[in-house]
Amino acid sequence: MKSLSLVSGAKCLLIALFITGTSYPVYGDIVATYSPAGSQTPDTSTGPTGLCTGTTGCWVGMQTFASSTAPTGTWNFPFLVSSGTVLTDPISGAITGTFSGTGLFINPANLYGGAGGTGYYADVTKASYTLTLGTTGNIPGDNYFGLWFSALDNGNDLKFYDGSTLLLDFTPALFQKLTGACPNAFCGNPNSQFLGQDGNEQFAFLNFFDTTGYITSIVFTETTSAGFESDNFTAAYQDPSNPSGTLIGGTPEPSSFVLMLSGILALIAIGRRAALKMM
Repeated sequence: MKSLSLVSGAKCLLIALFITGTSYPVYGDIVATYSPAGSQTPDTSTGPTGLCTGTTGCWVGMQTFASSTAPTGTWNFPFLVSSGTVLTDPISGAITGTFSGTGLFINPANLYGGAGGTGYYADVTKASYTLTLGTTGNIPGDNYFGLWFSALDNGNDLKFYDGSTLLLDFTPALFQKLTGACPNAFCGNPNSQFLGQDGNEQFAFLNFFDTTGYITSIVFTETTSAGFESDNFTAAYQDPSNPSGTLIGGTPEPSSFVLMLSGILALIAIGRRAALKMM
């Protein structure tokens, strides 16, 4: 029934956007947002923009690339904490990750990447690699992925999949919608060790929320001789999906964002019921 719900959902999204009077872009099932300038980690606070705010169950983990070699085999995303306290919820188990492909290599922090200006970061040049997500215990799937995009360039390409279904191809054309062309608050390395260097490229923490299903794999590709630098890979399960951050292409007020999502969910439900009656 996945393909049927996707078709109905896509139509309902367009209707919902018209009814609520918003002009924010929606990319299939994925809501793409960015965090404030200078952010290099996900918001795990209990404030209004926290990943677990407004959820009844929440699990968040992050891969920080603390070693000069990439994680091998299947590994667990270490559980994140908020203000020194582990986020409390009814979820137990782990979110797992597996890298495949030959394109991934690990660099030490420099002007192009490395969150906090230290440690290491993931990179790929004129190649690609895949991050496959999984879960254990009673975590049903991963409906959020975030990462620190550093030194964004026109060769960066990021594809999200649910099984063999392409959910989103986040292309250089969409990167441009992030904040506009440089110079702006997102341009240049924000870390003190390399402050302002690489000033013609953007550095931002991006968030991708799957509002109707799960993300099972992500393909990172660099199509040029430049690099696709990224760090602080964050995977999460939210129950329910609760997008936060600034929508790429628009800046909604919180109330209008809630109204928009309520309209979307209601109309998707109507579309699914109608589709079932036709079977």
